Amino acid sequence: MNIDHEINQGINFGFIDNSIQSLSRYQPALVTNHNGSVLDTLEEELRSATSFTIAVAFVTLGGLLDLKSTLADIASHGIRGKLITSTYLNFNNPDVFDDLLQIPNLDVRVLNQDGFHTKAYYFDHNNYKSILIGSSNLTQNALKKNFEWNLRITSTERGDIVANVKNELDDLWQQATPLTASWIKDYRQNWQAPTSIPTRKINNSGKISPNAMQKPALEALKHLRNVEHAKKGLVVAATGTGKTYLAAFDVQQFKPKRLLFVVHREQILRKALASFKKILGGPDNDYGILSGNQKELTARYLFATVNMISKKSVQNQLGPAAFDYIIIDEAHRVSQNQPGEKKSMYQRLMNFYKPQFMLGMTATPERTDGTNVYAYFDYHLAYEISLLDSLDHDLLVPFHYIGVTDYEKDGQVIDDKTSLKYLVSDERVDYIIDKTNYYGPQNDNVHGLIFVSRVTEGQELAVKLANRGINAQFVSAEDTVESREKAVHQLTNGQLQYIITVDIFNEGVDIPILNQIVMMRPTKSSIIFLQQLGRGLRKFSDKEYVTVLDFIGNYDENYMIPMAFDRSHSSNKEKIRQQIISPNISGVSTIHFEEVARNRILAAVSKARLNDMKRFKSAYQTLKNKIGLRPPMLLNFAKMGSVDIFDIISKFQTIYDMQTKFEDTFSKSLTKKEHSFLIFISAEITISKRPVEAWILKQLLAKTSLLDEDILSELQTQGIFCDQETLDNVASVLDFSYFSKVKQKKYGQVTLIKRNKGQWKFTSEFEQMLHSQVFREYFEDALDANLWNIQQNPTIYHNRFTIGEKYYRSDIIKMLNWKHEPNYINIGGYGLREDGRFLPVFISLKKTKTIQNKMVYKNTFLDRSTLPLFSKAGRSSSSTVESKMLEQTGFGMIQLFVRKSNDDRIDGKDFYYLGTAHILSAKDIIRKNSDGKPTKLVEFILRLEHEVDLGLYRFLTED
Repeated sequence: MNIDHEINQGINFGFIDNSIQSLSRYQPALVTNHNGSVLDTLEEELRSATSFTIAVAFVTLGGLLDLKSTLADIASHGIRGKLITSTYLNFNNPDVFDDLLQIPNLDVRVLNQDGFHTKAYYFDHNNYKSILIGSSNLTQNALKKNFEWNLRITSTERGDIVANVKNELDDLWQQATPLTASWIKDYRQNWQAPTSIPTRKINNSGKISPNAMQKPALEALKHLRNVEHAKKGLVVAATGTGKTYLAAFDVQQFKPKRLLFVVHREQILRKALASFKKILGGPDNDYGILSGNQKELTARYLFATVNMISKKSVQNQLGPAAFDYIIIDEAHRVSQNQPGEKKSMYQRLMNFYKPQFMLGMTATPERTDGTNVYAYFDYHLAYEISLLDSLDHDLLVPFHYIGVTDYEKDGQVIDDKTSLKYLVSDERVDYIIDKTNYYGPQNDNVHGLIFVSRVTEGQELAVKLANRGINAQFVSAEDTVESREKAVHQLTNGQLQYIITVDIFNEGVDIPILNQIVMMRPTKSSIIFLQQLGRGLRKFSDKEYVTVLDFIGNYDENYMIPMAFDRSHSSNKEKIRQQIISPNISGVSTIHFEEVARNRILAAVSKARLNDMKRFKSAYQTLKNKIGLRPPMLLNFAKMGSVDIFDIISKFQTIYDMQTKFEDTFSKSLTKKEHSFLIFISAEITISKRPVEAWILKQLLAKTSLLDEDILSELQTQGIFCDQETLDNVASVLDFSYFSKVKQKKYGQVTLIKRNKGQWKFTSEFEQMLHSQVFREYFEDALDANLWNIQQNPTIYHNRFTIGEKYYRSDIIKMLNWKHEPNYINIGGYGLREDGRFLPVFISLKKTKTIQNKMVYKNTFLDRSTLPLFSKAGRSSSSTVESKMLEQTGFGMIQLFVRKSNDDRIDGKDFYYLGTAHILSAKDIIRKNSDGKPTKLVEFILRLEHEVDLGLYRFLTED
């Protein structure tokens, strides 16, 4: 490759004519946090650089942490760099300079110069250089969230602009002072924190208003009482999202005469009382406490410990109708019995008192002890907000998760069977200390929680940390509540740096000051993983984020980690791999895996049996417990299940088949014809990325007929793509004329609709089928499961396809409105619609097996907008389809779909949509096939209309 020529083309593209062919890596580019992030670009540059220099005025601990795992990875390949920063405005905290000294492959100098406001990044890639200059400092908000503009330029080393930048950086380096421990000590003694600028809107009235979680939850509670006439309800929300305030707001809208708020510990009562008083107001004597020390039984708002309010003597004094609203905090404790008791204290109180409404609140409804918390609240789940949703709504502090490579010696890696002596060997303890120091926080700034896998490991680790001058205490279930609370108090005030535990701090313990969580045990459950992660996410004064260090060994189930961050609960291995190679999470939170740790998880994913029947059975039973012991339907799984709808259909064909598999006694039954039809609706409509079929059928359940113009008008109003041609295709799907005779027979040969002159109606035969209440229930559920996606992701339906979304080949052909479903073998890598309007291209980047014409093509992105496409065997540029491809000079006909591998077992059958493309060039070539026979081909070079998202590009191209 001629680098001078490529850079020259990139300059021409960027500054003269954007129709000129050039590779995107050499084009000038605007780098923002709008499409991707500044952090994505910096990581990409660092991973391909041989050296780098960064000059930024301001650095924060969070911004530095964003890059630390990448810096650690490139350090293992011998890559070093320089950082120049400043003392300007006293912005940089002394702790930042301490942190910088922990990065071994980063040489740091400090410029003590007023007005130093530079933000420049220089990367040497050997045969070319790149610079990024603009507005972004090294802060976590600048790298992921803020409105930042930066210009990226590439050049040879002879280019004047890049040479000037390099010279200026060299001059700054010479002027700056090397960073040393003694320099930091002097800086710390003289440093004064700059006056902070308020970042939150202040409510001048002092009135507290419901947050983003509380508003819909309040509406849901009102609906539960007024519409469903429920007497009980459960709210599930992550710790730190404001459950206590939510309960107070609901009391405010309910207006009870008397309220009872129940907790398990006296220490929580006063905090809860204070929160309620802020919302409800009123005189002090309206509020009272019932505990071992206070018995203010006549208060309008009574805050009581469960052991006191459940006593017979207290119950006799108050009577069953004493309260018209009862709140049970930490509702997952309802079944926790005292030794020798048949009923728990919570059960006694719930059986005795008869309020108008009882509210349960918990962050952890799924229990490992078999308790069905939902049953205690009549299966009325009023509202649920997950930890990830809470982060999206800025209700919790951001986290920086780093999957750290666990200790290895002589080829032996920590795994599920490692004995205690290796888990707490001096070498491993030293290694862990080095890693926690590297990623921070450090020294006296750390307030950490360490999770280990066994009691003896935790006890020994506490001793070994203490021997190294680190104050740590092991706390287990055998310790008294008082000793645990003392440890929490000591951690909060700085007497302890770490609490070590097995799992007693998974829930119910509030330590807002936590700024580091260390996981030294295998992840066996994504639920427990998120519970432990959630311990550190409560907001706290001056707490910018929490650092989560997960030491990843050769554990059998370490793939649970990326699955925990996936909202879809998909068992699609390619999707899980994407979350490992190119993690994505909203806000300023970040997920990184060190290179070796990443490879260990990828290996575990390859071996994992994610489609195992046990996983489905567990998910089925969990959801059944959640909704009231009735067989779950598809819509239940869509709303609150832990497996993806597509996985269910792939495994069982229909939800009916799943139910019959897992129910011991099952009274519902379908006829053979009804069952065949349910297979059709599940396969062709429920899991389809086109919601038009489901929408029309749902409307026809309520109306006798629909008109084309009304359908088009209403779908346009709802922001769902549909045109007249699409309606024609939908009609052919619903009257089965789209499908082959073989498929029609498989699906039962029942035509759903007849469409005459633009009017849609159910056929009389299908109307007859709908008379069966059982069949109608399954039919409507199958439609609702598809339409639920519109509420969750409305933007992906605005256009025919959405860039970055995944689609199956059958869906793609259908959505491109083929008149009849083709033989997909004939489609192969690409196929031209009969009228020549669309040509979908299907590219598998990695070929693990030959395709039917015995050719193995090597498709490798040339850059983020350019890649080769090879024609079918025996074709030339004058062949019918190929010549039509060359005739198209604009975008629109060629629709490009890409997946990483053509091995369906490894990466699934679906493709990422990358947008439309046109052909830059084509040449006729001859290649030998797998039999050694010379074969004619056309090598096309495709140019995408839109660059591939940097995160997706990295996933697709990384081996």
